[in-house]
Amino acid sequence: MPRLLERVNFPKVFTVLAITFGVALGACGITGVAAASSGGGNFLVTLAFVELAVILLSAAGLVITAIVWIVASLLGQTRSKGSNPQVPFDDSIDKKP
Repeated sequence: MPRLLERVNFPKVFTVLAITFGVALGACGITGVAAASSGGGNFLVTLAFVELAVILLSAAGLVITAIVWIVASLLGQTRSKGSNPQVPFDDSIDKKP
């Protein structure tokens, strides 16, 4: 795996993008309802377009991050087949001889 991909924390990036997508989606819905009920002022329409841009960018980021994460994990698994697997609940450390 390339060095750059080894340092990227994919779960954090994916979580931040997903939260951004959800917040922008909710805000865009609220802005749409407010614009429809108040006659659609210029500020609300502009805000809705900004929120739509955030939705599209975060959705694209989610897709790209997911694809790179999957490819990076596949590349990492094929190269590390010779190493010892990790044991998540290893009690041998706690037991003293």
